[in-house]
Amino acid sequence: MNEPWNIKTDDTRKADSKPTFIIFCEDEVSEPIYFKYFETPNIQVNPIKNQKSKIDNVFKAICYCQNNDLMDKKGNKYFLKNENPQVWCVFDRDISNDNLVLQTENVSFDEAIETAKARGFKVAWSNDAFEFWVLLHFEDANITNDENKNRVTYYNRLTEIFKSLQNPNDDLIKALTHQSFSYKQDLKHENNFRNIVRPEMIEKTKIAIKRAKKLEEHFMALNIPNHEKSPCTLVHHLIEELLQKGGKKI
Repeated sequence: MNEPWNIKTDDTRKADSKPTFIIFCEDEVSEPIYFKYFETPNIQVNPIKNQKSKIDNVFKAICYCQNNDLMDKKGNKYFLKNENPQVWCVFDRDISNDNLVLQTENVSFDEAIETAKARGFKVAWSNDAFEFWVLLHFEDANITNDENKNRVTYYNRLTEIFKSLQNPNDDLIKALTHQSFSYKQDLKHENNFRNIVRPEMIEKTKIAIKRAKKLEEHFMALNIPNHEKSPCTLVHHLIEELLQKGGKKI
């Protein structure tokens, strides 16, 4: 059985003394590469790729923690034993254009958040997509514009932003030679996200956090279900925790 974090046998620190983040990521590339950046000698960051969205993400987190003896059973349910490691579920709403499944998807999103919290996990959701968190590094969002509730808008805006980026590095210059260049097609690949997108995000982290907090405060005051809080993201909660515990200089 694999341990959820790696501790060297000659490490003088106890395994449970080093803050550890186990992050269940919805996607395979952007989120794991991004979150891993914040690892320092002070913290261990273990992103787990391709853990699906909404309630499926939470189910996978529960199973993983059960299998790695991170949960206690109380009655008929399992709960996280300790605050370390921190277990984070990162997923999107992924709004559906099919009205027949929309209600089910909304329930899955809301129940996933509540179930995760009830088990002792933390949640960094995005509505509608993680790319909204990326976009907040470059510009604020007009919440009165319904187009900002859809990931297509995020991809289109990010495409235009990276097309017009000042002083593009060599990797971006190469990507821009593609006649059909777009953020979704070209910058979500592993190397390009790591070498092009992530550096641009890191230097703008503080402003993204500020913008995300403003949106969160707005929607909290409305007292509405989480699936209606759009555009919105809580990824900044995870980033602030990583920065606080890890001490990464940004």
